Amino acid sequence: MQQLTLGKKLSYAMGGMALNLANLVISQWLLKLYVPSKDTALVAVTLFSIIFLIGRVLDGISEPIAGFLSDHWRSKRGRRIPFIMAMTLPAALITFLLWIPPFPNEMHWLNAVWVFALVQLFFICWSLLANPYLALLPEITTDLKERVNISTMQAVFLMIGTLIFAVMGPIKDALGWIGIGIVTGGLTILSFTPTVLAIKEKPSDGDVTPQESLRFGTIFDWARTTLKNNAFVYLLAATAFLWFSLNMVILMVPFWVEYVLGMTDREVVLLMAPLLGSNIIFFFVFNFLAKKYGKYAIFLLTLASAAVTMPLLYLVGVLPFGDKMAQSQVVMALIGIPVAGIMILPFALLADVIDYDEQLTGKRREGIYVGVQAFFQKIAIGISIAVAAALMYAGGDLKPTELGLKLISLTAGAFAVISFLVFLRYPIREKDGKAYLKQ
Repeated sequence: MQQLTLGKKLSYAMGGMALNLANLVISQWLLKLYVPSKDTALVAVTLFSIIFLIGRVLDGISEPIAGFLSDHWRSKRGRRIPFIMAMTLPAALITFLLWIPPFPNEMHWLNAVWVFALVQLFFICWSLLANPYLALLPEITTDLKERVNISTMQAVFLMIGTLIFAVMGPIKDALGWIGIGIVTGGLTILSFTPTVLAIKEKPSDGDVTPQESLRFGTIFDWARTTLKNNAFVYLLAATAFLWFSLNMVILMVPFWVEYVLGMTDREVVLLMAPLLGSNIIFFFVFNFLAKKYGKYAIFLLTLASAAVTMPLLYLVGVLPFGDKMAQSQVVMALIGIPVAGIMILPFALLADVIDYDEQLTGKRREGIYVGVQAFFQKIAIGISIAVAAALMYAGGDLKPTELGLKLISLTAGAFAVISFLVFLRYPIREKDGKAYLKQ
C-alpha cells in the first residue's frame, strides 16, 4: 500500500458516513415502519423479530465468508477494492427498497415476504461491502498512533452519518418512508465512491496454497483459528455485548419519544441532538486520551461510562429537575459520551489484534478477523431487537409502555457491565507507540 496523503486518508474515511448510517437507520426506524404497535403492524411483531434475527444470523455467517474471500482475492486492483466496487450499487438499491412495503397501510403476508427477502439481501450485500472496506485499515498504516488518527477521521464521517440519521424523523415526515430510503441509499454511493477512486491497492497475485483454496471448509477453519488468539476472544466478546446494549438504546428512541414523551417522529431529533453534541465533543477527547494513555485503558473507560449512563433513562420522571423531555435530553447527552469512544476505538483495537495474529501465523488476515467479529456482533444485535421488542410491551398489551422502554435501558446497562468485565482480561498493551502482550 502506498503512503497515504491527507486527501487519500479522508477518501478512505468517507466510507464511514454510510457504514454506520445504514445500520443505525434500520436499527432505529425499520421496526417503527413495520411494527409501530401491535394493532397497526404491517408484519406481526414476533414474525418481524424472527425475520430480523434470521437476517442477522445470515449476516453473521456471510461476514467470515466475505473476509476469507477478500483475504484470498487475486486481481490487479488488489484484495479489497474489487468488492467495494462491485457491491456499492447493489447495497444502495436494497437499502432504498426496504422502505417501500407492498402494502403500506395494512398487515399482509406479502409485507413479510418482502421484508424477509430484502433484509437477507441487505445484510449479505453489506457484508461483502463493509468487510473489505474495514479490512483496508490495517493495511493503510502500521503506525499505532496513525491508526487512531485514521480511525478518528473515519469516526468524524461516522458522526456526519449519525447527524443525518438524527434528522431522519423530519425527513420521514417531509418525504414519507421512501425519503429515508432515498437519503440512505444515495449516501451509500456517495460515501464509498471516493475510496474506490483514491485508494490504490497493490495487485494481488497467486500466493494461495492448495490448502487455502476457496472451499467452505477452509473458510470456517480460518474463522475457527481466530478464536485461538486470546486477545481477539476478549475483544470479540466485549464488543458483542456492547453492541447488544447500544442497539437496544438506539432502537427504543422513536418509541420513547411517542410513548414516554407523547410526541411524534419529528421530535426524535430533539433527543438525538444532545447525544450527538456530546459525541462530537468527546470524539476529540477520546482521541487525545487514547494516544496518551493507550487504547486499553480508554476503552475500559468507555465501557464503564456506558454501564453508568444507559440505565439513567429508567430515572426519567423522578429526577429532580425539568420535565421528562429535559431529563431525557440530559441522559441522552450523557450516553453520547461513551458512544464517542465506541465509534473510535474498536477498529483501532482490532488492528492491533491483527498485528498480533501476524506474529502467530506469519499471515495478514484482516478480512477473516473483521468477519468473525462482525458475526458475533450482528448475532448480538439481532437478539437485542428480539429482546427489546418483547420488553417494550411490559405492563401493556397492544402498544409499548413506559415501563417496558425503561426496562430496555436497564438491560442495556447490565450488558455494558458484562462488556466491561470481559474486557478487563484483554492482554494487549501499548508502550512507546508499540503494542505488546501483557504476561
